[in-house]
Amino acid sequence: MTSSMSGIIDRAAQQEERQEQHMLASLRLLNDTLATTPMAGRYWMFAGLVLGWAREGRLLRHDCKDADFAYLGDDEQMLQASFPILAAAGFEPLYRFPSVDGPATEYCLQREGLRFDFFRLELEGDRFRYFNYGYAGPNWTQPAANECEIPAQPLEEIRYLGRTWLKARDHDVELTGLYGDWRTPDKGWNYMNAPSVVAQRPWDDSSHRWHG
Repeated sequence: MTSSMSGIIDRAAQQEERQEQHMLASLRLLNDTLATTPMAGRYWMFAGLVLGWAREGRLLRHDCKDADFAYLGDDEQMLQASFPILAAAGFEPLYRFPSVDGPATEYCLQREGLRFDFFRLELEGDRFRYFNYGYAGPNWTQPAANECEIPAQPLEEIRYLGRTWLKARDHDVELTGLYGDWRTPDKGWNYMNAPSVVAQRPWDDSSHRWHG
């Protein structure tokens, strides 16, 4: 390996380290801030945040720019009441899905270039139903909304990143529903065709930019 190539690799590793530390600090601030809001004890770690904790015991270094959380639809008003407090701490509105008008099924906040997504889960029998949004089709250019389902289950507390969080009690069941073989890293994995997707439909992506 040439010295120039080695230098490039070293700089990339340093950038990943800085990105991870940035997210760690923001997650701790998010936890501390939400502890002062009506949403204290009413949201939980979800998706990639749980995957990193379960598989690697840390944040996923290749995916340190966003963090996912879930909440129950019954707590919608409490989440909305918490947004001004989050904004005062630097977590500003970014996206509201599927649009800024009508009921929301996902909120995305931003802080210093990082994203924090909150997915609204509805309990239907023994399943949680929720939606996510992205681009599908042969060239991944067609806006689409996914209707998703995973097994519903109670929550438990864990200690992580120096804070107390909630997660699904059986994370193996949840992660299998979301990723399939979650223990094996898969660089080609795409949430638009994940095992949790039960239906996909066109989505109008023209009005989901959220300005609070």
